[in-house]
Amino acid sequence: MDTSWLEYCATDEQLKMFNDNGYLVVEDAVTSAMVDQLEEVADRIDAEERVKTELAPHKLLSKFRTVVEDDLLLELLDNKKVFPLLWDILGWNIQLYISHLIMYPPEPADTPRVNKAAHWHQDGGRPIPEMERPHPRLSLKVSYWLSDVTHRDNGAMRLIPGSHKLDKLPPKPDPDKDPEGAIDLLVKRGTAVLFDRRMWHSRGWNFSDITRKVLFMGYSYRWLRGLDYNLMPQELLDKCAPIRRQLLGDGVNIKGWWQPTDADVPLKTWIAKHRGEKYVK
Repeated sequence: MDTSWLEYCATDEQLKMFNDNGYLVVEDAVTSAMVDQLEEVADRIDAEERVKTELAPHKLLSKFRTVVEDDLLLELLDNKKVFPLLWDILGWNIQLYISHLIMYPPEPADTPRVNKAAHWHQDGGRPIPEMERPHPRLSLKVSYWLSDVTHRDNGAMRLIPGSHKLDKLPPKPDPDKDPEGAIDLLVKRGTAVLFDRRMWHSRGWNFSDITRKVLFMGYSYRWLRGLDYNLMPQELLDKCAPIRRQLLGDGVNIKGWWQPTDADVPLKTWIAKHRGEKYVK
């Protein structure tokens, strides 16, 4: 339980940026040495999954439930430069609900050039059609970039700032182009980007000569079911301190997901002790 978290709590400016625009960029969220290690893990998972699923080398790999694949990924659960932002945005009653690795190799040389993004969408599954509108904030994701995406041809993620407040995709002035207000999210490896799951976003196209590598870690309220799991493997929980166990979905009993005690949510106790009771209401 790292007190250095306290150095990276959200500023008023960061909270305003996230609330107004729906995303927040954290440069150098992961050290260069750790990015190298994470990239090795990602490359290993990629190679294993391509053999297992007979996926062609040039096809995009989408691997869910990634956090169980290597202990190094547990270090991202409570990354000191990101985790305090999560609790300042969502509060203390949070869990990891999804871990998702995407490895996107370059498009084949004969692929036609495309201007518009691959697939504009909001994250969320069934809550999108089933909940009242406007949708409440239920979760957010953190994308950890393991490769440079400093040009749109690297397959840059595209998003529409402020669109987390919109139930419908903004209009497209041209069917062969992106909606109004769309931007390319250009980042260096080691950058983390937090974004509201309601944000309208899409993957761009990789017309470069390097593989686009990104790991998504999604956080939600504990009373939502996880997308990755029902219960994490006990051997994984046994490796973790109490706050990480909370983030991995652990709890005292089933009632604690709706009416948590302090034993269910050690993060609440930690914040109260180190920041004060006013932060845990």
